[in-house]
Amino acid sequence: MKLSQNYIKLVFGLKLKQLRLEKNLSLTQLAEKSGLSISYLNEIESGKKYPKSAKIAVIAQTLDVSYDKLVSLKLSKQLAPIGELFDSNILEQLPLDHYGIDIRKFVALMSNASLQLSALVATILEMAKSSEMSENNFSRTALRAYKEFNENYFEELENAVDSFVIENKIDATPPLPYSRLGKILTEKYFYQIDESTLNSYPELTQFRGFVKSGKNNTLFLNNKISDSQKAFIVSKELAYNHLNYKDRSYSHSNLRLDNFDHLLNNFRASYFAAALMMRNEFIIPDLHTFFALPKWDGNYLISLIDKYNASPEMLFQRISNLSPKFLGLNKFFFLRFNAKENNPGYQLSKEVRLNIRRNPGGFQSQEHYCRRWASVKVLNKLIEEQANYPHSKNISSGILHSKFFNSNDEFLNISIAKQSQFIHDEYYSVTIGFQFDDELKQKISFWNDPAIPFETVNDTCEMCKIPDCKERIAPPSAIEKLEYAEKVEAILFKLITEK
Repeated sequence: MKLSQNYIKLVFGLKLKQLRLEKNLSLTQLAEKSGLSISYLNEIESGKKYPKSAKIAVIAQTLDVSYDKLVSLKLSKQLAPIGELFDSNILEQLPLDHYGIDIRKFVALMSNASLQLSALVATILEMAKSSEMSENNFSRTALRAYKEFNENYFEELENAVDSFVIENKIDATPPLPYSRLGKILTEKYFYQIDESTLNSYPELTQFRGFVKSGKNNTLFLNNKISDSQKAFIVSKELAYNHLNYKDRSYSHSNLRLDNFDHLLNNFRASYFAAALMMRNEFIIPDLHTFFALPKWDGNYLISLIDKYNASPEMLFQRISNLSPKFLGLNKFFFLRFNAKENNPGYQLSKEVRLNIRRNPGGFQSQEHYCRRWASVKVLNKLIEEQANYPHSKNISSGILHSKFFNSNDEFLNISIAKQSQFIHDEYYSVTIGFQFDDELKQKISFWNDPAIPFETVNDTCEMCKIPDCKERIAPPSAIEKLEYAEKVEAILFKLITEK
């Protein structure tokens, strides 16, 4: 249900219920006085129906209010924040229906809101306006929670990949090249693949792919992307068709997806694509081999990217899918960061947490992320290598045993950074940080490799009081404010309790 299309119904229903209660009328009494049925009035109040002019006039006369007042979109002071909530795009981004919440029942609940609840709603709206919550993060946070609730593993999608492989008689041995997957897409699903049109538009040079739907769909691909990226995009298109997902985005680039169904189906198609390119029967033994190595070997990890015609993000996505169920590692976080050469900023673009207390991503904090993190260190290492040795490899791996200063939580962080395929001065890193405990020591043989560096880290500079930190780029202003408030509270408590 699109709130933007039903806002008038919702507001009218709220106003009707509010006016009815002000007159101390039950639905039955209003029905008797107006001559309208109880069920019809109930549908109006719940936002299902908007009455015709004649019936609005009858209701207005019955409630002894003017027609204009009844149809006005202006709500009372108590309900105004709730009306603003409906009018905003926040509820539209929340996938209420996916969590079994009926929006109409939600409306009914809100219409009974107390002044305290209205004040809370107003506060949430102000927070949303002044933060990234208003920038599509509700939907993405909901998607992250959806993945975490499912331990980031989806059996039905794994089974769908198995059935797809059998149906299409796909070769057992990886890698799966773009040419093989493209052939299935064109011959079975009658797509046309166009690798020239996008690059004829300067504005679309960073656009990976786009689908024009029609009798025969056309997949426009950027001819500058790698074979693995083309294979992944084609695999996603195969997923949309094999899984019969109709509600979808037709873009294969990092554009905003405000519709939660588009976001969810994009995730499912991406999961299918990675699972198709790195199938369980091959990647699980390789990961067991990797974690059984006596010493850390970043080159082995990078070799898996080549073996499966994948990207670092695809590989790490697969590791995060399979680790809980098949590798016995179910406590970790996953982060993706983007960075630019000669730019001190780092943008967190993806995060998942599983069974850990920490929130190292900080929900895309506006503060400055700790520069000691593995994610940042591997990025800086690659950027420096490319600056000093332009012909060196555009990919780098790293590992870090970290301990958070404030909580003593420890993680073994494995990272890979890569240069962008499109823009020479752009880079990204992916990191999976496994909680460092006895369980990890049993599953990862190289945990005690003396070559693995150790670092005390924290969330952000503003929340960190690590002494003499050379990497610090902002003062510990946030933590100092908290400490000051705690001191004030302690003194006041002492004054109150002293006899």
